[in-house]
Amino acid sequence: MDKMNLIKLLVFCVFFLIAPAQAKTLKEGLSLLNEEKYKAANEVFRALSDKGNAKAFYWLAYTQFKTLGTVEAGSSLLKAAEGGNPWAMATLAGTYMPKVDRSFCGYLGWPCEEQWVDKAIEGWKKLAEEGNGKAMYALLYHDPSWWQYIPIYREYRYGELAEKIYKSKGYTFFFDSHFWSWVNEDIRLEYLEKMAKDGNMVAVYEAAFMYKERGDIKKAIDWIDYGVRNNDFNSLLFKSIMFIPFMREAGIGEKEDTSEKKAFFYCMIAHSMNNKHDCKLTRYFDEFYDEENDELKYFDKYTGEYVSKEDIESVKAQARQKAKGHKANLYLDETTVEFFKGFRKNL
Repeated sequence: MDKMNLIKLLVFCVFFLIAPAQAKTLKEGLSLLNEEKYKAANEVFRALSDKGNAKAFYWLAYTQFKTLGTVEAGSSLLKAAEGGNPWAMATLAGTYMPKVDRSFCGYLGWPCEEQWVDKAIEGWKKLAEEGNGKAMYALLYHDPSWWQYIPIYREYRYGELAEKIYKSKGYTFFFDSHFWSWVNEDIRLEYLEKMAKDGNMVAVYEAAFMYKERGDIKKAIDWIDYGVRNNDFNSLLFKSIMFIPFMREAGIGEKEDTSEKKAFFYCMIAHSMNNKHDCKLTRYFDEFYDEENDELKYFDKYTGEYVSKEDIESVKAQARQKAKGHKANLYLDETTVEFFKGFRKNL
């Protein structure tokens, strides 16, 4: 290799080593957010917001809020609102927003004003006209039409709107029990099952809960097990905490499948995906101190069977293996975070 080519190669290598990492996208930031990696997500949104991205400012505010940067969150929300983000506008409208009876504005000192109400609704209307299903849902929730005050007729109209909102991916509409009753619950369930088959895991466990409430044990278990097979974080938790006891009450399943040891296994899979979720041994096992051998012993709270420390470690190892390659997903978006309704989470 001649001297000139060697110099070019060296220059290229130096540039490659010192060049900044490729900029992260909003989608990547949201993926981190949905794993509850708020600090990492914050860095992504901050870099994007430095370029004037109004959506990034909104999500920067949320990650600041979740990491106790509450004063900074108000400033970021204002920048997002001024940049045209209707979700930030609605948050800064505080209790002036229809259906919001408590707001973060009051005690966090955010710059909240009534002027943002009309601007937020106007922004959502524009997005809805462009086929944004989340905006369609937001308008139904925060800007009720006259017909939404008429019992039974409103449920009928919600059912009529279901197909349009489903096609526009306004999925939270189907998760929000505010819009559904005995009048149209069959329609809701129909769309939840469609969404579940499309791979929406929130719809999976929502359908499972609906069938559970109806007393259809088989379909309830079938849907929650579908989520479990797909390593869905929430389905695993619900299987552990709620559906295994439900199976016992209904008298279905083998003893081993309804034991607390099995419930602990599902909990540990979820824990392996997101270690913020704790699977306390005393939730699943009775603890007994053996004075003679100076050790703690554990017994399954349902079966009463002795569970050795080796058994517990084996369950943990199996859970880690089952969770390998899978991540927790909280399915957060503008319609499912605390900002949307004030103090309350949607999911």
